[in-house]
Amino acid sequence: MAANDHTPDDDSRASAVGERHAGWLELFYDLLFVALVAQLAHPLVEHPGWEAALRMLALFLPAWWVWIESTLYSNLTGEGGIERRIAWLAQMAALLVMAAAATPAAHGDPAMYAGAYAATRVVLLILRFVLRGKGPAGGSNWPLLISAALWAGSTMLQPPLTYLLWLAGLLVEITPWLGRSHGTSQVQRWLTDGRIEISHLVERFGLFVIIVLGEGIALIIASIAQANTAPAAVITGLAAFLALALLWWLYFDFGSAVAEKTMTSRPEEAFRLTRAIFIIGHFLPVAALTAFAAGLSGLVTAAAQGHNASASLRLCAAALATYLTNNAILGLTQIRYPITRVVAWLLPNLILLGALALLADHLPPAVALLLITAFLMLEMVLSAQRVRRLTTSAPDAAVPSEKQPNGPSTSTR
Repeated sequence: MAANDHTPDDDSRASAVGERHAGWLELFYDLLFVALVAQLAHPLVEHPGWEAALRMLALFLPAWWVWIESTLYSNLTGEGGIERRIAWLAQMAALLVMAAAATPAAHGDPAMYAGAYAATRVVLLILRFVLRGKGPAGGSNWPLLISAALWAGSTMLQPPLTYLLWLAGLLVEITPWLGRSHGTSQVQRWLTDGRIEISHLVERFGLFVIIVLGEGIALIIASIAQANTAPAAVITGLAAFLALALLWWLYFDFGSAVAEKTMTSRPEEAFRLTRAIFIIGHFLPVAALTAFAAGLSGLVTAAAQGHNASASLRLCAAALATYLTNNAILGLTQIRYPITRVVAWLLPNLILLGALALLADHLPPAVALLLITAFLMLEMVLSAQRVRRLTTSAPDAAVPSEKQPNGPSTSTR
């Protein structure tokens, strides 16, 4: 975001470890992403294939960056006063158009979506100019200018050239934030110095995961209602809900908590861990959960109508495989789990999901979902037992580097 009421107290507030929680303005801002995630998921329900999934990823990336940029700025500077509210609300107006244009973009017409994203960049530039001196700038203006021009220019092209300009614009914007240099702005220097409020960061990313899981529940309910609560739809819907509930449980009990403990125990690596675990490390899992939610809806609808659900089941399997593989990589590289334990956990998961994909033409949706939920439930029980053993046998040993990842329980959940 662009500007903020800044007082001397902010310097002492932006510490490595804080206890600040998300404010009402941030929660209001997140409502736009509730709608945007819903719009990105719906086309996948109708066409659960690779092309639609890759297009969803391309559309999700700019939305993700807008949210990341705003979250980092708020984490480092606080919500502020009237100027900050104006900045947030102005960007929300542009995001409203992005959300409305997401479905046409997913169906191959991305011009309005690209134009709306370009507008978010222009809004930031205008607000930085109008509100200059009211708070620390979020970075240099040149990357925003270049990105806005590239995104605006992409509206005159057709995919895949459109997406190449998008990627170029995003790289111009993101590189200064994620590079090792201190950047040109005070906010970027705070970020690279690790002056991050960890509890706020963990909470904000957890809230985004809740948004995606909530969209999954909404899609399941809509599919059951559309089927007039047919018994097959109800049974499959309940199995789908159980899968989402288990993923929620595993994320917040064995993922989010581990990420927070890792950052708290290694404050000297706060910037690197923020970049690896949250900014980059959450992108694929959140996108995968969006695709998984769309696949669940397709399974419920297919079960009610007696149609073949193989495409939706394969989408669910691929989404979960992506989710788990990303988390395993983070467990190895950031949480420092032993490679033997990670492989011993990940390999059975991938074998199961691969088998479900191969047998997708022959498995009833409810049966496939019950197999997935049974496996997730087993992983959750094993995770709880191992953590309990670590805690009771050696209380001081329950640190992130010694906990074993069990099921989807590594750092991005």
